[in-house]
Amino acid sequence: MENRLDGNWRRLADSQEIELLSYIKSWMEENPGHKIYIGCDSQNRGRSTTYATVIVLHYPSGGGHVLYKKEKIEKVASSFERLWKEVELSVEIANLLIDSGIGKPDCIDVDLNPDPRYNSNQLLRAAVGLIESMGIQARYKSKSPWAISIADTMCKSKTGKKPRKKQIQIDSNEKRGRNKIDSVRSRWCTGRC
Repeated sequence: MENRLDGNWRRLADSQEIELLSYIKSWMEENPGHKIYIGCDSQNRGRSTTYATVIVLHYPSGGGHVLYKKEKIEKVASSFERLWKEVELSVEIANLLIDSGIGKPDCIDVDLNPDPRYNSNQLLRAAVGLIESMGIQARYKSKSPWAISIADTMCKSKTGKKPRKKQIQIDSNEKRGRNKIDSVRSRWCTGRC
């Protein structure tokens, strides 16, 4: 399998390509007290499956800085295989951060549903068990996972850049009780917000 640290990682704010490890280390030095969230989402389109892996570098004062990588592979027809691959890719990134000396991420967000009416629920226990066995908190759909929300948007974007559709301002103003995501202080959706 390809080393996921090799190229193709980008900053969400401007889509500039970065070298992941040195970028995160530099960011951490400038932002003590940070948190790191990892997540992955996927989507089948035509004859291929696109995976978007996201690292959210959360500022201590609120908001975050987003790094992402998109990969397109031959279509994964089985939804269970596709969803488990999302978990594997997130865990792989977490292990690479640990092995490089950066440390454990605070959370790995998984795109699995705790509601037994949904098929993804069948993978939830295994995914949470794997992640928590590493000493990392697992978050899933009902626990407001930021990284999955961003990965979902990146997955649906054809270019990997921010969609040009409807933009929603997410203000860090405590009166509104919302957080800003990314250094551009905005979050977008694909028109279904």
